[in-house]
Formats: sequence, structure tokens, C-alpha cells
Amino acid sequence: MGDDNIQDLSTTEIINLMESNLKMKFSNEQIAILNNDFMRPLLVNACAGSGKTTIFILMALIAIAEGKTEPNEILGITFSHKSKIDMGQRYQNFVDQLQGSGLNLSSGKPKFTTFHALFYQLLRQNPEYRSAKVLTSYRYFIRDLSDQIKHPSNIITKDEMLSEMFDLNDYLINQDLTSDGVLPNECVGKPLSEAVKVMGQYSRQNHNETFFEDYIDVIKKYQELKHSNGYIDFNDMKLLLLKSMQVPEYLQYYQQIMARFKIAVIDEFQDIDNLQWKIISQLLSPETMQHLIVIGDDDQSIYSFRGSNPQFILNYKKLLPQAQKKNLSTNYRTGEKILKRVIPLIKKNHVRLDKDLLSGKKDMGKFILYSTKKSGFSGDSKMLRRLVKQINDPKINNDDIAILVRYNSSRMLLADWLANQKIYADINNIGAILQNNIVYRIVTELMRSLWQDKFSYFSNQANRIGFRAYKDHTEKVQAQAEAEFETLSQYFKGAEKYNATTNTPYKRTDERVKVYFNSVQRFKKQMEQSDNEATKQKLSQSLIKDLYKATTKLTDRYFDYMEEKNFMSKNEVNDIKKYLLEELEKYPNIDDFFSAEENKKEILTSRVEQGKQDNRIQFLSLHQAKGLEFKYVYLYGLTDKEVDRNSKILNSWFPPEMPMDKFVQKWKIVYNHDFKYLENALKTAHVEKYRDITNNNAFNPINLDKTLNKNKEFKMFYTMYNEIENYSAFIEEERRLLYVGVTRAQKELNLRIAPDSNPLVFELELPKKKDKK
Repeated sequence: MGDDNIQDLSTTEIINLMESNLKMKFSNEQIAILNNDFMRPLLVNACAGSGKTTIFILMALIAIAEGKTEPNEILGITFSHKSKIDMGQRYQNFVDQLQGSGLNLSSGKPKFTTFHALFYQLLRQNPEYRSAKVLTSYRYFIRDLSDQIKHPSNIITKDEMLSEMFDLNDYLINQDLTSDGVLPNECVGKPLSEAVKVMGQYSRQNHNETFFEDYIDVIKKYQELKHSNGYIDFNDMKLLLLKSMQVPEYLQYYQQIMARFKIAVIDEFQDIDNLQWKIISQLLSPETMQHLIVIGDDDQSIYSFRGSNPQFILNYKKLLPQAQKKNLSTNYRTGEKILKRVIPLIKKNHVRLDKDLLSGKKDMGKFILYSTKKSGFSGDSKMLRRLVKQINDPKINNDDIAILVRYNSSRMLLADWLANQKIYADINNIGAILQNNIVYRIVTELMRSLWQDKFSYFSNQANRIGFRAYKDHTEKVQAQAEAEFETLSQYFKGAEKYNATTNTPYKRTDERVKVYFNSVQRFKKQMEQSDNEATKQKLSQSLIKDLYKATTKLTDRYFDYMEEKNFMSKNEVNDIKKYLLEELEKYPNIDDFFSAEENKKEILTSRVEQGKQDNRIQFLSLHQAKGLEFKYVYLYGLTDKEVDRNSKILNSWFPPEMPMDKFVQKWKIVYNHDFKYLENALKTAHVEKYRDITNNNAFNPINLDKTLNKNKEFKMFYTMYNEIENYSAFIEEERRLLYVGVTRAQKELNLRIAPDSNPLVFELELPKKKDKK
């Protein structure tokens, strides 16, 4: 505590004392924010690397030093436990450094919390949820939930169906589209056929009606299981709290608990979702809402897939009409030579708050571009050679290097390749390692079944040979035999008896598998009986190739179907198969391959095992990397999987939030100027409604105004307008994602471009020539 007369210090004097004691020099933008009088709401529009957490802590300390509030009357809300801890540590560090500075800083601490923790704490004040335990994943009830799926898919597993169902459920809840946590509000009480149409708009994949029937049964069962076992999950913390807030007594009680906070700050405001805003805006007192501080960066809004709504930060004036906006435009993390490359890209976005983007590291940083004519994964890459060299350099800390990717499949192959170099990556998702990948498992498990005569491996993948119906057939064979098959040989004997007495269409499939099995076993026996090492080696190498060919031939029809229906990417499947074949060719025999793969899997799925290794690497998705920084960043695997170069033009023609009347006018111009180009763009963007329009004889694209006077045609066109707007918004989020990736780099950014690169990469200001250093 300082002297009593310290509270007479002006804000400017307090800022000067802070600069001196914290050994910091504040910019004009920072000083403008620190002079905030807390009389009006404030949006701090903070670019990447601008020190937004620091500015929030300093604002809080100034308010305390001026006597406007006590520490425990300040509330800081963020989204992750890591950010919450960082806030607390930053606050305490500053307080310690300001001891003896002459500032009157009361004892105590602000409340730093996540949305989930705050909502959970409030919900437990309700007697009904006082003893509720937190459930972190639906997978705790995986067996019971799987049993609710009465219409299993012919092409994806029940596990994969559940994953898609809960993705859909999360989206509906976080976008505030459902009150009961099951159906969209507009579908409650309506026939399932109508509900299917609505839910289909929010689902990532095209599903039939039976999928949504099972979805309803699964989610209702999940709710029952949670309730009967005393669990609430993260979505419940919002849904149940909001429901209880509809009871006046509870709402008043919650508001009383929150009434102590005079100053509230929401960090990462671009990530807030509809429910979080609806709840927090009711919980805080009107006085606190009048000087609410929100800090964020609309250019880093990248979580729409989990419900985040950037419209809150973009339209903050509608939420808080008296709000003022202050910018933090200087990035103190990213070297200027890197940052200048990404500015042209992010400025192409139509929907963003205006701000300059400056670097606090003048003439620093290195942007290294690698160009290749090869698509897909390649271990023979100059960029990867540089990566391995840096990882093995004793002068460089492994923790200062990160590989950032857009898709799991990209990190999967590279992580496996690095493991072959004795460099082990923590990819933060054991499901994303190669040995757990579905394509890899299908091929290798069928290879094991043919080589090791194991029924379990064959049974696991039977639906990949003949879809769900063939899997059912294999189960019927086993049921008739009244025995658990240990070997594939036992299955074939059982199938012969079953096929002889039953009119089954799968006799030929059984025979086909048996032909491959007998061939492998015959060559295996010859190899084992051979006394000539050269012959043995030759047979062993031939067997590896034969095994691979047999499994791919058995599963070709399955993969063709999955690729045709867009359940799998043809490029990804081919990349994995090509990589796997190259891996197999390195081994003298198949047993050595299986042994090496099991060893790799053990290390890659265990952080304890990774910690024992000499060389490690951080391997993150672009989403996971947000909020982090590294000296050396490798952007890898930025493919055109979802952003096609032909469809990107839709964002230029029809930017998000384009009013319908302007859309119609632009449509006429584009249609008349280049119909084929427009049609191709819509096709590659998968704007499905366009096909309905072109197949409708009543739709006259030449006389569009007359056509739109018809009710049916207007509805069709309006649906297409919404589809195009959603795709255009998606393009802008992909730009923001790339911006996040580039701005993680402090000293060096490495980027590989190839024929299959994401076309947005070429919106960067790329170096004219590759840096050969």
C-alpha cells in the first residue's frame, strides 16, 4: 500500500510510474487505451501479437491505483484455462514489479475465469445441480449411445456416426438454435421430414432421414444418461444455466453474486458464441454493462465450426450503442519481413474492422518459400531437410520450432516420416497419427488377417470389403457355427457350411477373399521352408507386395464409393496408400514392418514416451496454434481440399453480408458476362441449389426480375443466395486462418507451395525467388 495522497495522482502520472517501474515504453495507441475513463463501453481491436492481455492487466491496475475499484471487483473472462492462468500470473508479476513504485495497489486479486468455469460455478448454486460432476466427453457412454443407432450406415462406422451427431448437436447449441438441446427450435412439434430438411442444413455431410431419427434417439439417451448419473457437460453449463435464469428467483440470485464486479473484461471477444453473450449480458449489472471492456481481433475469428459468432465483434455498436473503439495496430511478435507478406491477404476480406497492421520488429524476420511441382506428401523436400536440420541443431531449442497444418491428414504423414528420422511429434490428438487412420487401418489390418491367419482383423474390416451387408453376413456365419473364430481359416470352413445351406449373395465374396488368403499362405510356407537365403529374401519381398495388392483389390470398391460420395478425399486416400507402399518397401519382411509400426504407435500416442526421446517437435493445427508463438514456423499441407481456385471468385463477386437486391444486380452482370465461369464456380463450391434452378424450366435467368416475382422460384433463388453467402463467409474465415498461421512466427516462416496448394496462399505477397540460405 502506498501513501494516502497517492490517489491524487493523475492517470498520466500513474502511466509514467508504470513505464518506469515495469521498464516498458507505451505506444500512443496503448496510452490512449490506458487513459480509458470507464464511463462508456470499450472495444479494444487488437491485432495479433499486440499484447492485448498486457493492456487489460495494466488497465485494471490503473483503475485500482485511481481508487475506482478494488481488485476483487474486477472480472476477467476468457475461453481457455491456459489464458486464465496466464492472466493471473501476469497480474501478480506486474504487482510484484510495482511494489515500492508509489502506486496504491490494494491487496487481493481480480477474478480471472473461463466462461465454462463461471457458468458451472453459478449453476452449482442451484440445488438441483449442487453435486453435479463434469462430463468431458460423450464417449464415457459410448456403448449405450451406439446401441441407439438402429440404422447403421453402409459406409461409416457407428463411432463415426456418433462423432457427426455430436458435431451437429454442438453447433445447434452454440448457435442458440435449440432450446431442448436436441432439435432446432423451428422443428419442435413438426414432422420428422421437416426437421430433417432443417438439420441437413447444419450437418457437415448429406444424410438420409434415418440418420436424423437415430440422432434424436442418441441425443435424448445421452441426456438421460447424464441426468441419471449426475453429470453435466460443457454445453449443459450454458443450456441449463440459461434455463434456470428464466426462473426470476434464480436470475436475481445469480445477478446478486455477479453484482460485486464493477469492471468486466471479455478477452478473445471474436470467439464468443450466441449463448455466452445472452447469458453474460443478463448476469452483469446494467452499470457494469455500461462500461464493459471487450478485447479481440476480428481477423483471428476462426472458430465458427464450434459456434463462435464474429458478428458480435463486427457489430459491437449494435450490442453496446455507446461503445468506443480503440485499436492496437502494432504486432510485437512477428518480424516485419514476415508480417508484410500476410497483410495483402487479410485486407482482401470484405467483412472486417478497419485497422492498420504494423510490425514492432522493423527489418526483422525471414520468409522462406519452397516451390515444388509435386502434389501430396514428399519426404524428399528441401523444406523438410531444413526442418530436420534445425531440430537436430543443438543451438536451437526444439520448443522454439512448430509445424502448423490445416488438416489432420497433413500432419499424420509428416509426423510418421519424422518418427522414421527419430524425431517424435506431439500432435495433440492420438486419433490423428497414421496408425490410427481409417485408411491405414483398413489396409494393414486386412494384410495382418491374410498373413497371420487372424479372424479378428478380418472381422474388423469386413464392411470395407462388402459394406455393412457383408459384415452382417460374416456375423451370421459365426453365429451359426456357435463358436468364436480365432483364425480366418476357421471362418472359411464355417462360411462353406453356411453358404451351402443358405441362399446368400456373399458366397463369391468369401471365395474371393479365400483365393487371396490361400495364395499368401502358400508363398509364406514356401518362404519358411526355403534353405536358400537369397530365395527366402526374394519371396519375402514379393509377399509384401502381394499382400498390399490383395488388400487394395479387396477394398477398391469401398474406397471408390467413399470418394465418390465425398466421405473421403481421393487425394488423401491416394497419399496414404502411396506413403504406406513406400514404407513397406523399406522392410525385408512383413513382420519387421508390423513390429516397427507398433513401436512407433507406442511412442506417438504417449507423451511419457515422447519425453524420453532426444528430439521432439510441436505439431499443431492452425486452430490449436492460436494464441501461441514460435521462433521458427513451418506452414505445411495447405492444400486446396476445400477451397478450389475456381470457386474462390465467388467471394469477390458476392461478399458476405451483401444485401439481396445488390446480389441480384451482381448476379445479372456476372451471368450475362460469363455464364460458364459462374457455373463452374458454383459447381466447385458445391452450391447444390444451383442445380435445382438450372433444372427448373420455369426459371428464366435472362429475365430474372420476372422469375423472382414467382413465389417458388424466389424461394429457390433465396436459398441459393444463402448458400453462396455461407461459402463466401467460409472463404474469409480460411483467410483469417492463414493469417493466424503466419503471425505465429517470430523469426522465420517457411512455406511450401505445390500444384495442389490452397489458392489463398497466392494472395500472400510471396517472395519472387526462393531464399537459398
